[in-house]
Amino acid sequence: MNYKREVIDIPNGKGEIIRFQMNDQNSLTGQNMRDLGEILNEIKADNSKRGVILTTDNPKFFCNGLDAENLLSTSRDKLIDEVGGIVILFGELVKFDKPLITEVTGHAMGGGAVITVASDFKYMLDGKGRIGFTEVNVGLPLPGSFIDRIKMCVDPKYWAEVCLEGTTYKGAEAKKIGLIDEIAPTPEEIRKIALKKLETLSKVPQAAYRATKNTLNGALITHLEQYKKDTIKSFEQPGVVDNLLEAMTALKEKRRPVFK
Repeated sequence: MNYKREVIDIPNGKGEIIRFQMNDQNSLTGQNMRDLGEILNEIKADNSKRGVILTTDNPKFFCNGLDAENLLSTSRDKLIDEVGGIVILFGELVKFDKPLITEVTGHAMGGGAVITVASDFKYMLDGKGRIGFTEVNVGLPLPGSFIDRIKMCVDPKYWAEVCLEGTTYKGAEAKKIGLIDEIAPTPEEIRKIALKKLETLSKVPQAAYRATKNTLNGALITHLEQYKKDTIKSFEQPGVVDNLLEAMTALKEKRRPVFK
């Protein structure tokens, strides 16, 4: 199973803790991203469920982005289905109109950062783990939907380094720029913060929360289909696929990529 689900009791109903356990780096494939989207839609339709915490028991990786082995074994004509899966998952996360909290207790690169920024509240372990939108560093244009979401939380003076340089940040640094809401020294403390927030949010009338969240994310939701079209178009630009495959090969071979 890619995800371990735990139902917990909270005021006015139930909550779910979803633990990532995809592989040793919690990396993403088209299939496990679809799986997570289906889980979220199931919880969204269940009126007894008041919110979700996304986390992992992996001490090193929260989510390390797209799976290199999977991409290298995918035919070129099917690559967009794998790479574009993160844009679709982002849409499902943004459309999930119940409380969504993320515990970043390890590295959150690329897709891991995308999942984090799509959440309502984001907490990170103050340790060795880093978070960053590293897409440009593997040859992928950063989708407009991700950029628009980044602009909703990150201090404007850091937009360029976050999006154009793929800078990675430790917990305290991520909090400073607005990418993370709070940090804590241990996973146990992170859990206390997350549970307290979920319990607080569960006391808010559900209809009011959901309607307000949909309004807050309204501009993003309205443009999701266009974002997907733009992603496909950007993927067709000369050199994008070649550079992505070179980056994944270099990662596998533990060397620096040589881009075109």
